[in-house]
Amino acid sequence: MATTKAFFSHLKPDEDLTIKGAHMVGPSLESKFDELKYEIVHKIDKELEDSKNARTYITQKYDELCNKIQYLTEMDATVSGFRSDIKAIEKQLTELAARVDDVEKRTLNKECPSISSSMF
Repeated sequence: MATTKAFFSHLKPDEDLTIKGAHMVGPSLESKFDELKYEIVHKIDKELEDSKNARTYITQKYDELCNKIQYLTEMDATVSGFRSDIKAIEKQLTELAARVDDVEKRTLNKECPSISSSMF
């Protein structure tokens, strides 16, 4: 007891009673701290688990988004290829139509003089 009295000798009387009271209640106070520690650790573990789950969810959604972007990029390349093919075919058809028109004009011109000369 002498050491306890020496330890508390520098405190004011009301501080002395508060600290002595805390030491007297010892095991009960210690169990309260243990409960508080358990609840804090449990809350931190729960928040950590929630963070991990959120990270996993975000990673999964990010991967899905990347896959969709990749798919749309490939689709865009395919559509661009089709457009190029259609433009090339359109150009070929235009050239072919011009050649057919030219052939038809030449044929008509060849036939027209013979029709005109037969009429005279």
